[in-house]
Amino acid sequence: MTQSDIDAILAVHDGWTAANVELVAENMIEFFPSGDNYLQFNLNGFTYHGVQDKAKLWRNLQAVGARISRIGDLAPPTVQVFGDVALLTSEGECEVLLPTPSGTLESSGALRYRNTEFYRRDDGDGGAQWRIWHMHVSEAAAEGLLKYATE
Repeated sequence: MTQSDIDAILAVHDGWTAANVELVAENMIEFFPSGDNYLQFNLNGFTYHGVQDKAKLWRNLQAVGARISRIGDLAPPTVQVFGDVALLTSEGECEVLLPTPSGTLESSGALRYRNTEFYRRDDGDGGAQWRIWHMHVSEAAAEGLLKYATE
């Protein structure tokens, strides 16, 4: 594991996170491998296979007026590198704006999430570039809940 690998992975993570704002599909494609090998278990409960499948989601969300107005990590991510694969874990918060039946946008408020990103030093075309090959995002417990049930 080298610091340059960690820096490259964090640059992909930070770029991907920033690309979420406004859901512009073309802004996120570069952070994932080409082809259909990328796999995401999305916060919305669905599974996406390949970056173009995920881009279709973003284009359709944008078409109905949905957007992410803000997103960011709550603390620095943890990165572990094992040769040409790596694991990044993080916790973050975002705000999603969704259209209501009347056509106005309604905020989700602060939505806390947990994130696991699996990286390979492979751009999908054989190039040695760090890309996110798998991601699992799930909603985090609401702030203030008792983590251990009695404390």
